[in-house]
Amino acid sequence: MPEPVSAKKGVRLHYLLISMLLAAFSTVLLFTFLTLSPRVTGLLSSNAVERTKETVLQGVKSLDLYADGLLTSFNYAADLLPKDADAEDSAWQGRLSFLVASRLEISAVALFDTQGNLIYSTAGSLDQPAQAVRDSAFFVNALERQGTASYFSTPHVQNLFGAKKTYVVSISRAEWFFSDGQYIEGVMMMDVEYTFLRSLIEKITPGRSGYVYLLDEFDELISHPYERAIDSGLFHEDLTAVQQKTLGITEDSREGRERVLIILTVGKTRWRMVGVAYIDEIKTLESAFVRILSVIMLCASLLSFACAMLAVHLVTRPITLVASSMQRVTGGDLNVTIPARGFREIRSVASAFNMMLSRIRSLMDQIVVEQEKKRLYELNALQAQINPHFLYNTLDSIIWMEERGRGREAIIMVSALARLFRIAISKGKSVITVAEELAHVRNYLIIQKMRFKDQFSYAITASDEAMKEDTLKLIVQPIVENCINHAIDRTQSEELHIQIDACTEGDRLFFTIRDDGIGISDEQVATLLTREAGSGIGLKNVHERIMLTYGGDYGLTIQSAEDSFTLVTVTLPRAKGN
Repeated sequence: MPEPVSAKKGVRLHYLLISMLLAAFSTVLLFTFLTLSPRVTGLLSSNAVERTKETVLQGVKSLDLYADGLLTSFNYAADLLPKDADAEDSAWQGRLSFLVASRLEISAVALFDTQGNLIYSTAGSLDQPAQAVRDSAFFVNALERQGTASYFSTPHVQNLFGAKKTYVVSISRAEWFFSDGQYIEGVMMMDVEYTFLRSLIEKITPGRSGYVYLLDEFDELISHPYERAIDSGLFHEDLTAVQQKTLGITEDSREGRERVLIILTVGKTRWRMVGVAYIDEIKTLESAFVRILSVIMLCASLLSFACAMLAVHLVTRPITLVASSMQRVTGGDLNVTIPARGFREIRSVASAFNMMLSRIRSLMDQIVVEQEKKRLYELNALQAQINPHFLYNTLDSIIWMEERGRGREAIIMVSALARLFRIAISKGKSVITVAEELAHVRNYLIIQKMRFKDQFSYAITASDEAMKEDTLKLIVQPIVENCINHAIDRTQSEELHIQIDACTEGDRLFFTIRDDGIGISDEQVATLLTREAGSGIGLKNVHERIMLTYGGDYGLTIQSAEDSFTLVTVTLPRAKGN
């Protein structure tokens, strides 16, 4: 027998399609990730560097504006110096004092001659000798430039005047002015408090840990956010990379962290601003992008899986319905109709399968009709086989009585026989009531009682419910006939007693025929309902008639013990009253 389709080994189409779709989606997503990720991360990295550069550039512009403002104030102070004999000394000195008072970041303005002698100062008298002035960086650089450009010093503590010592950046330039009837050269200086410059620089933050610092033209630190740590030796700023590149972008590392250095010039000051940004912070966006892209890819994978499942469901569900319907047909259920839906090919298969099932059902119905006809013919043949058998025995008894001159009894027997055949014929019906069946048996026993005088007795009982039920006709009489023919022991004088009962129980009708004759051996009991010839042919015919009519759950059962009893039970379905 071929193995059912469902039991054959092999990959299910459902899993195969899901695997193929997921493989395709995964390939596309992986290709997209590997292609997109390097390009986008590269763009993010360069954009991050550009943003950092832009931050430093904005700081430089702010510092340029601040320096321009300071130079404007410094130039204004220089323009106030007397240029001829008509200028009043007190007037320009008052204006210088007003300038210092009007700008909080300017702590002092002073004018010196080329020997370092103080001519005027808004900060009071000189607290140091002229030599200290001549040795100062602001004084030396101002004279060297001969008034062509202003000099911006590094931050330092101003200790030349007796006033409060402050941390300042000094702006100086060589200037000519009129004094004591002649033009002389001197040095003008303006001190700017460093705190203002520092607060401006600290606002420039390229990144979370990034910072900026200022270098003068000699690569000396002007301003640094960690200058106190530098002064105490706790922090060291490596200027090697900055000294090797005047302007632009370069890289170095500090304590294992890669850094980007952005170097720009601050206008007229000749300072350089260096912006420091850590690469790991710059690439934070890259890491964030990779995480976001990974989440997107995960979501896309889940969506792809859902789409694959939906697509596979739409494709395989019609096929699964066809397969399950075929399995039901294989199991014997022919009342199956496959819905013609899904793809055109599946609909074609479903339609063809439905047509095949319709044809099979039609052929099956035809076979059933033919089998019913065959069963009817078999019933009729069995009935025809029973009637001649009984008629033969009855006529044999009448002949026997006539031979012995018992004509009166023969007439009674013939009358009983007539009533028997009236019930047996029953206008061609095969089903009669229990009352009619028992009347038939009673007439039969009257005949046989006359034949076997004083050899047996009988009793018939039936419940009222049982008497109203329907039954196949001529099913009790052949059993009683078997009792008379085979249960009487002619070697003994004891009378055989036959007890016939009819009752109902649940949905079943029972006839019991019991005799106390010679009994039957176990070997005979086992073959009585199956033997083809010999004694018991009536029992076999009755049993087969019942099974052909009502099915295998009904028929005869035989119990017997030798020299004791024989009990035959007839089981039928109830037709009424249940």
